[in-house]
Amino acid sequence: MEKILFIFYFFFSYLLGSIPFGFIFTFLFARKNILEIGWRKTSGSNVFKNVGKIPGLLTGIFDLLKGFLAVYLAKKFGFPELIQVLSGVLAIVGHNWSIYLKFAGGRGIGTFIGAGLALESKILGLSFLPFAILAIIWNASIGTILFLITAISLSFYFHRFQTIGIFTLISLLPIFIKRLSPIGQLKGKEIFLNRLIFDNDKACFDLRIKRIIKRLTKTKKEDKIGKSVQSGF
Repeated sequence: MEKILFIFYFFFSYLLGSIPFGFIFTFLFARKNILEIGWRKTSGSNVFKNVGKIPGLLTGIFDLLKGFLAVYLAKKFGFPELIQVLSGVLAIVGHNWSIYLKFAGGRGIGTFIGAGLALESKILGLSFLPFAILAIIWNASIGTILFLITAISLSFYFHRFQTIGIFTLISLLPIFIKRLSPIGQLKGKEIFLNRLIFDNDKACFDLRIKRIIKRLTKTKKEDKIGKSVQSGF
């Protein structure tokens, strides 16, 4: 009976993770199909950049919440730690290959963070810091890799590898498979490595912080010019 309950909960976790909030919020706010926009994934980052800030933020929050809920409820029901871990992984699988979108989806990072917070909030919180710093300075894709490595490393340090460590290791598979997709378009070692590392067909070595500073400097110059023109009249 217990095994049947666990199997039922696994299906529930997958279906919960499959709810395509990126698709839903894009349609509600823009009446468009997110799978035809940007990098054609339901990721909150895609919605944020190519649809709008509000639908993007809502997508990110709800993607996080569905991962959190899958693990949180498993804890509330008193399920073993391994069942909690697998529930979180299945929520990510559902997000990446949604049954509601003919198995299209996102990248799974938001759902991973939500499930990880429900498992071990302290370790996920500490792991998120290097990701945030590297995402601002250089590249969010590189930051994600460091984030995952940090989570595994800290799981050993805090003696919680049986939860967050195993969860992160298993989650690497759906997360990086989705980075490489569409698999059929992989042509050559260079594209394979670029997608794996930079989540893009092309390598990106430019520092994001430089672009931010350049944009801010340009804005300040434009403001000064505008004020000078106004004062001339």
